Amino acid sequence: MTRSFGGPGKRPDESQGSAPGPFAGRAPKRTVGARPAVEPVRVDLGKRLVALIIDFFACYLVGVVVSLVPFINAFLPLPAVMIIAFLCRDFLFDGRGVGKNLMGFQVVDVQTGRPCDLLQSVQRNIVLVAPYVVLTIVDSVLRIVTIPFINEAVLSIINLIGMVYCAVVIPMEGYRAYSRADGLRIGDDVAGTAIIEAPMDFSRILPRQ
Repeated sequence: MTRSFGGPGKRPDESQGSAPGPFAGRAPKRTVGARPAVEPVRVDLGKRLVALIIDFFACYLVGVVVSLVPFINAFLPLPAVMIIAFLCRDFLFDGRGVGKNLMGFQVVDVQTGRPCDLLQSVQRNIVLVAPYVVLTIVDSVLRIVTIPFINEAVLSIINLIGMVYCAVVIPMEGYRAYSRADGLRIGDDVAGTAIIEAPMDFSRILPRQ
């Protein structure tokens, strides 16, 4: 004889008269190994390259505009503004940015299918500009602490490392985007994102909360 828990088909916590648990009504947490909301596929590489070039020009224009603002240009030089804009580019227009928006692409979270957030935009793009981020930070620090010979040596070393990094990582990222069936590059693996086709939409520059 088996013991019954509140009728057939019910678990012990579903018996009649039991009060709702403390987590009733809450959305289930993402579980490890759960099926992702988006199955990444490789998009048109030519359009993706054009989107990247457009984004570079857009970031340059943002840098030029900011450099014309008094006082701010003393603390944020043109290269720093360009890097910040590039890191944040995929957060704008619900994961489309400017270039991807024009090309009909969108960056989304693979697990949820939602547009990428600001952190994910930084994570997926910092892989491409990591040497410039380091160089900009170090250069800003060395402007405060000025030791001529040491400063020049440090900047030379960073430039050399940056050249090696770009010569290895940038081609690798391009090859992954071209050769992989899912089109994911290292930055996408780090951020948990993917590029999908989406209609152009410039109606909202910042995502809804």
